[in-house]
Amino acid sequence: MSAGDEPGAPGASGDDTMQSAQPATRAQLRALAHPLRLEIIDEVRRRGTARAADVAEGLSLPANSVSYHLRILARGGVIEEAPEAARDRRDRVWRLTQETFGFGNDGESQNDPGSTDPDYLEASGATSLAVFDWMRTAWARELARSTSRPTTPGEGLGSMYAGTLRVSREQAAALNRTVQSELTRYSRLNRDEQGGDTAGDPDSEEEALTYRVLWAAVGEQHAGPDDAPQGLRR
Repeated sequence: MSAGDEPGAPGASGDDTMQSAQPATRAQLRALAHPLRLEIIDEVRRRGTARAADVAEGLSLPANSVSYHLRILARGGVIEEAPEAARDRRDRVWRLTQETFGFGNDGESQNDPGSTDPDYLEASGATSLAVFDWMRTAWARELARSTSRPTTPGEGLGSMYAGTLRVSREQAAALNRTVQSELTRYSRLNRDEQGGDTAGDPDSEEEALTYRVLWAAVGEQHAGPDDAPQGLRR
């Protein structure tokens, strides 16, 4: 998930590769607003293309549950069938329709004419909360792992910064652009053209690991409603 303003269309890639940096529609956001479905789309992305059985095995989930969530994601335009990867006409193989599904707290989305209405903002908010849940689950697992046995400095797989900044709206927007740019650059490392995982860092021959990353900033409301600072884009 990432913020973005570029135009695009859900569920219609137009070629054999994902369209990148496209904003999400309401339908996509509604389909994504579930932590398990965020897990599923990441598993599909990691593999490039995947069957329900592949996802179920990778996430240790019942195949019927995975199939149910895949159908919801398909109806919402988050995934589409990849017939070129299928063994026969009955074989259903899935891929993501685009590289990212950006959204913002202003509801702007050029590929959805009704994106500024309350329905879009509600879908955006629901997906935001699902993302926090998705990250919280991973952090809880990391804490459990690190406390189950002694670890040495630098061995842990997680890092966190929490604090406040005293900045203007313009400075906050500049910081957000910088962070988003760097995250986008790093998100494309150790992945092929379809977004699937590759073995690791070719420069150091070190194994690549999967890190969940969340960048979030929100303005605190110390003044009245009319003077409240505006938070960064989700």
